[in-house]
Amino acid sequence: MLRRKPIYLVITLMFFILLAYLGVRTLEHEVLLRQYQTQTLAKSQTASVATGIENILQQKASRLHAIGDFIDPADVATLSTLKENDSDIADVFILRKNHLLYPDEHQSLSNEDKEWVRLLTPLVNDPSQLASHMAHSEQETPQAGWFISFETQEPLLIYWRQKDEAIIGFRLSWVQLMMDMANGIQVNLEDPQQIVRVTENGRQLYQNAQADLRQLTLLDSRTLEYPLTTWQVSAYGVNAPLWHIWLWGGALIVLLLAAVALLGFSLWREYTRAARQARQQVDFVSQVSHELKTPLTNITLYAELLREGLDDEQTHERRYVDVITQEGQRLSRLIQNILTFTRAPKLHLQAVDIPHLMAVITQIFTPALQAKGMTIQLSCPENLTLHSDRDVITQIVSNFLSNAEKYASQGQRVDLTVERVATNVEIAVRDYGPGIAENEMSLIFRPFYRVKSSITEGVSGTGIGLTIACQLAQRLHGKIQVTAQEPGVCFTLTLPQG
Repeated sequence: MLRRKPIYLVITLMFFILLAYLGVRTLEHEVLLRQYQTQTLAKSQTASVATGIENILQQKASRLHAIGDFIDPADVATLSTLKENDSDIADVFILRKNHLLYPDEHQSLSNEDKEWVRLLTPLVNDPSQLASHMAHSEQETPQAGWFISFETQEPLLIYWRQKDEAIIGFRLSWVQLMMDMANGIQVNLEDPQQIVRVTENGRQLYQNAQADLRQLTLLDSRTLEYPLTTWQVSAYGVNAPLWHIWLWGGALIVLLLAAVALLGFSLWREYTRAARQARQQVDFVSQVSHELKTPLTNITLYAELLREGLDDEQTHERRYVDVITQEGQRLSRLIQNILTFTRAPKLHLQAVDIPHLMAVITQIFTPALQAKGMTIQLSCPENLTLHSDRDVITQIVSNFLSNAEKYASQGQRVDLTVERVATNVEIAVRDYGPGIAENEMSLIFRPFYRVKSSITEGVSGTGIGLTIACQLAQRLHGKIQVTAQEPGVCFTLTLPQG
């Protein structure tokens, strides 16, 4: 039990470390998940706002393109009215072959129109500037698009389109664009508590709420497509506090570890208590068996002496004494098995005369076997010596013969065979009884296991004989094999000859 304590402590410690590691990894995963959710929401927010602004610009482009279908370059009054009545349109121009048809600079113009003409001069001289940002081939010339210039205080944002041989252009109202953008952002805003800011080269154009951005974290930022490439949409917010995850998660891990420690301590205490009780019971059985061994030895000895003193005519008395001797020997073997099972005996290695030992064992078991109507046949080569433990070999073979006596009496025969096989010696006990089922051959060496059949019912036995035999064989660097025969079963003890 003391030797197992370090192993138990190491296993418990490893389980604690594994549990703590898994707990910390779970908390890290939860923290990363929260951060990922925050980042994902911010990306979704900026993408929604950017898409909203670009949709607004696309709607204006579609509307202005449709208006161009109904414009007559000669109808100056209609063009002037269009500027006054349409909030999206700040100015209009019509250009044909590097000549400005509207506004006509050869007519009387207001200062505002003169300034508009001045701004258009570079485009009049080189209309290709309108499509300079577009990638196109020589075969395909753009028919419409956006153009932006930053020469004025307010950016000059123009939507133009080809109509016949002329180019019609609309200057978009920057103020109206700002208003539409603000309304569009409010509509598309998924989280009103998040700060969304639209800037142009760092200059703020829009912010959905007043806030000190220095106390917030930039969660995501993106730049719009042409013509608003100088616009950036940014999302700011406060990262969700993650300390409470570590606090409560760590507390939960500590409680779980404490519960596991308490459970482990309880199991260990129960195990030690049960082991202590088992040790006491084993010591008690061992002590009682040891106390019984000496009286039984004396009983057997005096029974043998009594038999030697009887006359040949006293057959009944001889039979009674034989019964006493046999039962004494059987109890002695049982006590020896119990002592061996509870406490492994020390080996006393010496030269063992195997033929003589097998003859002694045969002589010991002959009366008991004959009482069951059985005979024993011994086959052993002469001059066979092993360097081993005589008492251990006797105990192993005696267990084999005892089992044959108990469970194979209907076979009426037992063979005890000794053979040299290479550098080993094999001692086999084969009976002619009902045998053992194939699925139980690997189980019969377990402690206290007994084959359940009509043969074993009513037959006394502890179920530890083969277990002890197997343990003793291993101590002698040997092994035991069991093989099915027709009929019966064969137990073979293999020992090294050296």
